[in-house]
Parts: sequence; structure tokens; C-alpha cells
Amino acid sequence: MKHIKIIGAIVAMLFLMTTAVSANAIAKPLELKQDVSSAIVIDDSTGQILAVKNADKLGPIASQSKLLTAYAALKAINSGKIKWSDKVTISKKADLSKQDSHLFSHLAVKAGDRLTVRELYNTMITLSANDAAFALAEYMTPKNMTTAKALQLWAKELKLTQSTWYNSAGQINQDAFENKVKNAPDNAVNLASPKHVAIIAREIVKLDPNIRELATNTHVSYHLRNNYIVNEPTEMTKNWPYLINPNHLTIEGLKTGSTPESGAAFTGIIKDSSGHEFITVVNGAASYMDEVQRYQKTLNIVNEVLEAQKATTFKKGHVLPYAKEVNLSRMKLYHMPVVVAQTRTIWINKSSDLSPKMTALDVKGKLVQKGQKIGDIKFNLSGAQYLPTSDDSDKSVQLVATQKTRQANFIVRAWRAMLR
Repeated sequence: MKHIKIIGAIVAMLFLMTTAVSANAIAKPLELKQDVSSAIVIDDSTGQILAVKNADKLGPIASQSKLLTAYAALKAINSGKIKWSDKVTISKKADLSKQDSHLFSHLAVKAGDRLTVRELYNTMITLSANDAAFALAEYMTPKNMTTAKALQLWAKELKLTQSTWYNSAGQINQDAFENKVKNAPDNAVNLASPKHVAIIAREIVKLDPNIRELATNTHVSYHLRNNYIVNEPTEMTKNWPYLINPNHLTIEGLKTGSTPESGAAFTGIIKDSSGHEFITVVNGAASYMDEVQRYQKTLNIVNEVLEAQKATTFKKGHVLPYAKEVNLSRMKLYHMPVVVAQTRTIWINKSSDLSPKMTALDVKGKLVQKGQKIGDIKFNLSGAQYLPTSDDSDKSVQLVATQKTRQANFIVRAWRAMLR
């Protein structure tokens, strides 16, 4: 009898352990199998990290460096410090007109020419023009500060810890010409991890949703003196129709990188057939001259995610069956109907299930407005990881009031408090 009791206790304990484990949905990032030196896949809307390979490893990022300058430009435009229409004079430091454009991508400009911020931004992204990156970063560098220090400052804003920045174009130091950092070795390069690059890319997508259209344009134009318009073809999209793409993924840009040190690299915005959008980074996909594998392996890593993980999407304005209302004990409308505030997607292992838990917020004040956040749905996610720039709202589903209500009188509030 004693043995039976012991066995029964063990069975009960195992059951409790199993129940506890099953309550935590497995959301640990997938370890990627693709033959690349490093990579990451994140959910663009939340910053949830879905798949990794050496994602925290610092390495040369070549022209993906230009994304940091793009971020800084967008921040400056949004804050009113600069405008898209501002004319920027190409300085001697940014003049690459004497360099071979096949080795060092540049525009048909020289010192003294003037381009708008918009033209520099567009050509920096689509043509990877090094002179555009040099000119734009120089224009935004604060007085009495070097551009290298400005880059480090912008990186610090985004929590790109331990990353190193020498120039805005991503050139090896000795190939940065007038932008060379004199107290650094000739072979010094910008160093960042796939996670760092994904952070920059996500911020750019937030600040400039139109980057999707820009990155996939087949041509880009800019004005020279006497209003002469240069219209140049872009190369990024030419091989996309021939990629192996069983899940019909859409590539929406963003930025390539190509040096012998980084290999073939690509930071992408990828969308699946269900509308989920991912930011991807791959480095070392093939030889730096390759124009196919950087894109093919980008699709492959997203396909790995779709094969192993599943998404639950909570759409803005929807009513959830298990969270139809939030109790507001201090308000006239006690049972407030709620809807989802912003569309959110939670990714977990396909063998797991979500366990949502609603929490009512402690609403202060005498008034609740329609659309005010009054509740949260959170999840027990085992191993979930998010970018350091993600906030609490990215990790939960917010619920908002559907009506306006005022504070109840003292007697009603006291009575409700007694009943609780």
C-alpha cells in the first residue's frame, strides 16, 4: 500500500510538472541551418526574434552601414532639423568622381554640385552610392564633431552596444579616401552584428514606410547643374523572379552589402502570403560578387521560420472571445467593452499553444476616453526574445475602451469596493 501511495504521489507530481510546462508556449528563436556566416529573422511589427545564426557576432557589414545614415536622416527630418528639400553641396571629402565606379559606387557628381537630401537618401539606398552616403552624413554631423563620432552617437541611440563605426559608406578605412579616420588602421571596418542591423532596419521602416517602394524601384533619378536629370537603373530586383520561392514570399527591399570581408550580404523586408512582415539580415551568403544567393538564402531562412513556427495575430479593432470587457470598478460603466488596440502577432513553436491572460489596468482620474488603454493580454512565452528597442507594448496585446465613461459617485464606488 505504501508503494502504491508513493507511485501515486510521483504520478501526481509529474502531472503537475507537465501542466506547468504546457502553460508556457515555446517561443525560443529557431537556430538557422542555412550556409551563411550569420543571420537573423525578426517580426517587423514587434521586434520578436524568430530565428538566429551568430546573431550577436560582430562582423564587417559593408554597405549595410548606410542604413545608419538613413536612420539619422529620417530622425532629423521627423524632428524638423532638416528637410527633404534641403540642398546639400558635395564637398571635396564626398567627391569620388575620379574613382572607378565599378569598384567604388558613386554618382555622376563632383565637388560643388548640389543635391537635395531626398536625392542623396534615395541614391544611397537604391544605388548604394558612397558619395551620397558621405555627403548626407557630413551634412548631418554636428559642428565640432567628426562624422565617425556622429555615427557612434547615432548607434548609441539605438543601443547598438559594442558596434564600431568609421565611415558612413561602409568602406574599409583605406578606401574611404578623404573620409579616412587617420588614427585608425588602414584595414579598419565598420563592425556590427545581424541583430544591430535588424534594429536599424526596423527603425527605418517605422520612420519611413515608403522605403518599401523606394527599395524596389527599377530606376532612380537626381538633378545636376542646369537642371540636367540623371536617371539610373537599379539592379536589386533583376534576379528576384528566378528565385526558388515555394511559399510565394515577397521581397520589399532593403539594402545589400558587398565586400570581400562581409561576403554577399542583404538586409531585407520580406512579407509572407498571410501578410506577416519580417526583417532579415544575412551575411556571408556567398562570394561578395554574387547577386543571387544573398536573396535566395534570405527566402530560405524565412521558410525555415514558417516551417517550424506558427503565428497568432490579434487584429486592431477585433473583439476577443475571452476578453470582451474590462471591469472599471470606479466608473459609471462598470463592464467596459474593449477591442484590440493595435495589430500584434505572437510567434511560437508549432507544437505549443498560447495561454493568454488578461490584466485590467489601474485606471486613474475621473474620466475614461474612448480608445484609452485599460487592459492588457500577456502570454507565458518560454525562451521568447525581442530586440532591445522593443517595448512592453510589443510583447502584449493592448485593449482599449470602446466608450467614454465618467467616475461613479462615492456611494457606488464604496459599494463595489465592499463586494470585491
